[in-house]
Amino acid sequence: MKPLRLYWSSSKPNFGDALSPLICARVSGRQIVHAEVGRCDLVALGSLLQRVKEHFWTRRITVWGTGFIEPVPPHRSRHRYCAVRGKLTASIVRAGDGVALGDPGLLASMLVDDEAGREATKRYRCLVIPHYKDRAHPALGELLRQRPDVEVADVFEPALDLLRKIRAADVVLSSAMHGLIAADSLGVPNAWLKLSDNVRGGDFKFRDYYSVFGIAPAPLVPGAELSRSLEQVRETYARPGLEQIKAALLDSFPRDL
Repeated sequence: MKPLRLYWSSSKPNFGDALSPLICARVSGRQIVHAEVGRCDLVALGSLLQRVKEHFWTRRITVWGTGFIEPVPPHRSRHRYCAVRGKLTASIVRAGDGVALGDPGLLASMLVDDEAGREATKRYRCLVIPHYKDRAHPALGELLRQRPDVEVADVFEPALDLLRKIRAADVVLSSAMHGLIAADSLGVPNAWLKLSDNVRGGDFKFRDYYSVFGIAPAPLVPGAELSRSLEQVRETYARPGLEQIKAALLDSFPRDL
């Protein structure tokens, strides 16, 4: 079987970018190779639809769970949509009722489910995953001073290593969206931590992702109350319909490519 040509961002290969070929390989059972947008068969994880807007490319691309990074006017699309990240993206491309909703990062648990001892001992009271643009934010140092049981992860570390850290956490706080999505996949209570306005697109991609659960996200922000919010995150965490969303993503994978 020929390799599947997947586009993902390789200029700054952070967590979501690194997960995309791993998840596509696990779901498809095929070798995955990187291809640029004009030569790829598929786009999956990430806010990549800005890069595949129709007037730039003549080639029809298959889309599985991708989203926009910021709002654009609704338009008819000639691309093939098997799944999109959320309801906001679906409305932009006028996706039909047969298009699944959800980020394929929700299948990240498949990458570590077969490891021995997968019901890992919890090693971190709280794991914080800053977006790469937030890694030097002073609130991280302040949080570490307040809470010595907090661990700060690097979004550029190997994806499987970060998945294992997430699985070993009681609570995850993240300004990187795929830190939150991976935690949802693994059933780890988590909350969006908004450290700055440096992340492109603002809250659009977060609202898009959470729309599939019927949730209007309200991020935590740095401050004196942050360290006292962890128990509330644990107590109120819920992702309605998560297993059905995962199943729909699996069913929607374009195995005919």
